[in-house]
Amino acid sequence: MNLYASGFNAWNQLNFDIIPSDEEPDDLFTFTKVLADKLVGHVVSKIHYTSAQRNDTWALAGSYPSKLLHREADSACLFDLPSAESGDGKVLTVQNSDSEHPTQAIVQYLSLAAWKANKHTEKWSCKSSVRQIAAYDTGFVILLEDGTVLSCGDLRFPDCLGREVDESCPAHVPCPIEDLSDLGESIEKVSAGGYTLGALTDSGGLYLWGMKPPGSQSRYTAFIDLGPMPSYVEVDGEKDVQDFAIGEAHAIALTTDGCVYVIGDNTNGQIGLGKPVKQSALWSKIDFILPPDEEVVAIEAGPRASFIVTAKTEST
Repeated sequence: MNLYASGFNAWNQLNFDIIPSDEEPDDLFTFTKVLADKLVGHVVSKIHYTSAQRNDTWALAGSYPSKLLHREADSACLFDLPSAESGDGKVLTVQNSDSEHPTQAIVQYLSLAAWKANKHTEKWSCKSSVRQIAAYDTGFVILLEDGTVLSCGDLRFPDCLGREVDESCPAHVPCPIEDLSDLGESIEKVSAGGYTLGALTDSGGLYLWGMKPPGSQSRYTAFIDLGPMPSYVEVDGEKDVQDFAIGEAHAIALTTDGCVYVIGDNTNGQIGLGKPVKQSALWSKIDFILPPDEEVVAIEAGPRASFIVTAKTEST
């Protein structure tokens, strides 16, 4: 399997298996192969480091807080279970069942250091196991194995929650996004970045919600029509989407016909359209040519980077 990357690379966070030099690394403006191995799995990308599942371990690149990502007391790595770190530094992860919580519990920590010390501030039981957690600047979106989507975050940014907020479902507590539950189909993946959040249905429908970055943080946003409730978004004329990922101000989508589309900011090459392109206001199909026996199987995004995972085509 191969991992291709494009985007921000100031800390060598896109350079796996390369010995660092004294020269300042360049951003990658086209998708470039950065890792190859028998198995390349989940990719976690932050502004200054990237972690990729490589066979039975995690490969790390860039300036990463290695001491904070591993907990010696129980030999745990933050990425071993569904987890995410929000833009305001909080960590949300899961804790396996115990006598107090017969199912998995969702656990929140104020920081990576608090996670390492195993000192959580909040714990909530959930009715189903957690499949995925994604973070945005001020909160989280959680996908359960039964297809339910929960959100939690900062009350000052209610549009990012995708749901009503009241005494029974306060902003900081993970609560269901009813509009997604009412679609009548299961959610397969969630993603988030900046102040944009999204969910992908099992039939290939992409739904987004959120808001423009507030105040002094005003910057380019990939989607200008975001609202407080999930809304269907077309990709190249209602193509079915197989996978998607959202960055700080860009997004990437894989359609079921094997095409890869990008949208948003390209200041650091995060959508891989080349250095002359500063941004793309519409979904643009990238010219990503693979050998006949290789196909795209997954995509991911960091704040200012995009990733494509490929594998050998299964023989028929």
